[in-house]
Amino acid sequence: MRVPRSADELLNALGTEAHPEVQIARWKLNAGGTLPRDTTLSIVALHGFAYPERSEWRTARGAYRIMGAWALSEHALAEIVWSDARRRAGGNPSAFGTVPYARLAVQVGEWRWHMGYGTLRWLGGYSGGLLVNDEMPAVPYARVQFPLRLPILGEWRFEQFLSQFEQEGEPTWWGARRIERDFGERWTLALAEAFKALELPDAAVSQIVPYYLYQKWYSDAARGSGWFNYLAEVGVVYKLDDANRVYLFWLLDDMRAPSALGGAPITPRKVAVLLGARLHPAPNTRLILEVARSDGTPTGGVYDNSNHPRRYAYYYKELPMGHPIGANRIGVYTRAEHESGRWLYAMDYTHLRRFHEYRPGVRGDTLELILGYQLTERGMLTLHYRASRLRDAGAHDTRAGWYLQAIAQF
Repeated sequence: MRVPRSADELLNALGTEAHPEVQIARWKLNAGGTLPRDTTLSIVALHGFAYPERSEWRTARGAYRIMGAWALSEHALAEIVWSDARRRAGGNPSAFGTVPYARLAVQVGEWRWHMGYGTLRWLGGYSGGLLVNDEMPAVPYARVQFPLRLPILGEWRFEQFLSQFEQEGEPTWWGARRIERDFGERWTLALAEAFKALELPDAAVSQIVPYYLYQKWYSDAARGSGWFNYLAEVGVVYKLDDANRVYLFWLLDDMRAPSALGGAPITPRKVAVLLGARLHPAPNTRLILEVARSDGTPTGGVYDNSNHPRRYAYYYKELPMGHPIGANRIGVYTRAEHESGRWLYAMDYTHLRRFHEYRPGVRGDTLELILGYQLTERGMLTLHYRASRLRDAGAHDTRAGWYLQAIAQF
């Protein structure tokens, strides 16, 4: 409840205690061990909001989150979440339902299988992931994880998922796979590819061969283009020490290939970059700095459909399936935190501008200041000040205001 944490930070905070909730969380994060048999865990979090009369941030009076987890065996976990938090905030609250997460996870040897409904997140930064990000609405999916041992190249962590959902009344397929490996204690390399398809001929083939080859095999004269949207990502993380790190992610949506390799001269370059750092300049102080940039082109840009049907775009319910920055943006994200006993002091700042001025897009600044006090182990009180000055085509929309948030967890 105090601060957003990445996986390694959460594991450090959890420790190795034998409490059932710690064992479940560590198992979910692939940190080894087994589940506590016949354990049921339920958590209810209630959020209340209060506003001064003249505050311009009246988004909700309250929100709830109810989570249930059942350890069916030492290697099987069922979970479900009910919450209306996303339905009461954000740019498109109607895109979200009251069950944002429901999943069954089963471990069989070194393989872990997931079947469920929810969102996924692959690496990236605190502002979002470029290829697979959890700010989009939930979708049904099946996922598998296992160690991949390659001659000479060593052992990698492999993950792949496939999802099918309705969009504009038509079935749409979404899938992604990635491999990840640590090189020594400092470096981590991740390679990933994803697709969004309006149709999926010989679907089993698409889950075996590289997506790029699958697209080339089936994009013949009869099928043409505009049915398979391919994206790829390269990510590098460098750990300065146990707490500090820098990271770089590069997303390829479209790139003009050489003519000898079948490249078309009309193909525009569409790439996105995320560069960030997580630093601890002083005890109990964390600083996050990130810069995200996505290309824009006259016909669309990163994540967009570029003269193809709108359903082809890497969007779902008008929200990007990748980084929230969307297409044709340059964004700077900064977060600073300091914890002192029960007190929390934090600041979030975002600056947005267009990559190309000829493309529409919101630009401007947002700022949030947070003063928090932890009343109990499961209770938090935070005072927020939020201000924004944003514009698209018209005049600036300027808003500012205070609100008080109370969180109680049972």
